[in-house]
Amino acid sequence: MPTTELLAVVERDGFIESQHRGVAVLIDPDGTVIEAHGDVAAPFLARSALKPLFAAALLDAGLVELLPAHAALASASHWADQEHLDTAQAMAERLGVAEDGLRCPPMKAPDGSMRRFAHMCVGKHIALAAAARALGTPSDYWADDHQLADVLRQGVATAAGEPIIGLAHDGCGALVFPTSLVGLARAFRRLAPDAIGGGRAVGDAMRAHPTLIDGAGRPDAVVIAETGCATKFGAEGTQAMVAPDGTTAVVKTADGARRAGAPVALTMLERAGAIPEGTLERLTEPLGLLQLSADVAVGRLRPVV
Repeated sequence: MPTTELLAVVERDGFIESQHRGVAVLIDPDGTVIEAHGDVAAPFLARSALKPLFAAALLDAGLVELLPAHAALASASHWADQEHLDTAQAMAERLGVAEDGLRCPPMKAPDGSMRRFAHMCVGKHIALAAAARALGTPSDYWADDHQLADVLRQGVATAAGEPIIGLAHDGCGALVFPTSLVGLARAFRRLAPDAIGGGRAVGDAMRAHPTLIDGAGRPDAVVIAETGCATKFGAEGTQAMVAPDGTTAVVKTADGARRAGAPVALTMLERAGAIPEGTLERLTEPLGLLQLSADVAVGRLRPVV
């Protein structure tokens, strides 16, 4: 395990109830590290935080053409709202992808049925299936030795500025690749409004469709809508966030909890002047950071970096 630091605590009436340790990094728009907490060079699995990078890699390789809403869904981990299901249906029809050819497992749709289109990772899977067909390769786009794995690996490696060694298997059945925190930050910086290519297109799509990324009222959607940052969580406690000026933060909690990621990232971005001072304070309630006794706030999650 990499060396970690204390990133955030949860307080209630003056008592510290929980602690979140982990690693975190902040880079400036030029890619220079300006804050590092813990071992930010160690490889880790960013899980679904890689989705925007996968989408950008497919665009840059010329394997898919994605409408902005579809690029957002390809980057998303959604909660099967009707908006998500409708967008998945439209995306699959546009790209000529059959629902039953997707690897992601069925999940419960708003009408109670079990649909692959209701899976939180379906946008990524639709894009991957379409890209495999464009390559003229087998339909098992999730296989370790599929040609698409090389496209994704090279796309992430180029964006991160570091070699990608090894692979793993995500919960949805697709592949996932290791990066360092610094590498992931430099890759996410390519989603900023001043970037070019697939990264810029994906970042613009995320900023234009925040509720497709996560779901109305959920953390990523709140942060995107309220700050203009492009942000994405990944399972087991990853949060990557790029501010409009290109300053980028990545957080990985050691306990796998999601709740500390966005607050710690916002704190670092505030400190760098990349977002307005007081942003986290303003978003404390929408992000669910208050600790309540009935309807009275008696504590909060507080970043300590």
